[in-house]
Amino acid sequence: MRDHERGEAERGRVLLISNGHGEDQISAVLGKSLAEVAPELALSALPLVGSGQAYLEQGIPLLMQGENLPSGGFSRNSLKNLWMDIKAGLLGDISDQIHLLKRVREKVDLAVCVGDVYLIILAGNFLRKPIYFLPTAKSDYIASHWRIEVSLMRRFCQRIFPRDAKTAASLAKKGLPAAFMGNLMMDCLYFKDPAYFGQENGWVIALLPGSRGEAYDNMVDLAEVLLAFERMLQPRKDFPPCRYLLALAGGLDPHQMAEKITPFGWRLLPAKTDETANGILGHLQAPAQNGEIQISIVKGRFADVLAASDLVLGLAGTGNEQAVGLGKPVITFPGRGPQFSQKFARIQKRLLGDAVSLVDREPVIIARELLKIITDASRREQMGRIGQERMGPPGGAHKIALQIKDYFQSD
Repeated sequence: MRDHERGEAERGRVLLISNGHGEDQISAVLGKSLAEVAPELALSALPLVGSGQAYLEQGIPLLMQGENLPSGGFSRNSLKNLWMDIKAGLLGDISDQIHLLKRVREKVDLAVCVGDVYLIILAGNFLRKPIYFLPTAKSDYIASHWRIEVSLMRRFCQRIFPRDAKTAASLAKKGLPAAFMGNLMMDCLYFKDPAYFGQENGWVIALLPGSRGEAYDNMVDLAEVLLAFERMLQPRKDFPPCRYLLALAGGLDPHQMAEKITPFGWRLLPAKTDETANGILGHLQAPAQNGEIQISIVKGRFADVLAASDLVLGLAGTGNEQAVGLGKPVITFPGRGPQFSQKFARIQKRLLGDAVSLVDREPVIIARELLKIITDASRREQMGRIGQERMGPPGGAHKIALQIKDYFQSD
């Protein structure tokens, strides 16, 4: 054994494995907490889908970068997605993952799997080390884990940390070592200055078109909704002003976003210097009944945009869940791509309950629902309360990190 390998073995070696963009974020924030509470541990990561940028931002080295599959990591959502990914090389990727886990088996002491049961099948059979599992893909609010999934968790998992208290209680009743420590999505929000995006004596409405390529097409629908909403406001001369904020995900291009909606009368305006310093990349502007309507494009200030908003129009998986966790009412509708499909939107509605209003993809219907909710304080309060109950408070990453630290100290 080389000197550096001997040193890592003495420290305790943790491999973080995840299979999706949102899962990478959760796993990376757990890694960040681990580095804080147990700096003696040696961390590495294996993202099975995508570049693993979330890990790199936390200084966690990658064993291998995953492939960007056509489904964006949503192979399990439909046979169509699965077939697209298989044609893009999914089976070859699985083979590479198996060989890698076998190769690093003696360099890992504990695997932390964030995602679905595929990870524990993979790690349990080919890494063959104790597993701490964060099953982000399932909740009893939607459907209980299948018997085979329970069997796999019983066989391979030392500890299980489900995404909500209801699921944790269900698994614990089946005799599994499950406990709810918090939903780590809420630990992935980093606040700087939400007040900057506030609207004094008015409303702030956040737009979440998604984080993948389909977001460009979703933006067309969101822009149409706002124009329909502004038309509804024309007779209401005393209606408070609205500020619209487009939260742009890291990999999306504001110019490409603008190109999608310019045929409908929108144009891209540059941001001022002080706005640029605060994450505003520019403004989308179009003529409206009461003058001009403007959407500010914001990047790198996602948590602040959510915190400042009064209501969210969202077609995002993780983003919608984080919004309701902050107590923000969310209106959603089926998007135009493989991720935020009609099926996915219905599943998310079951997961988040009445914290989310799911409506048809029709601008006038969506705008009407927006007006109803924003003018109904009791409904907004109820939606916010339900969302916070479903997601739980932040702090789960720290609690799970302490559990992992205790695992090594008890050896």
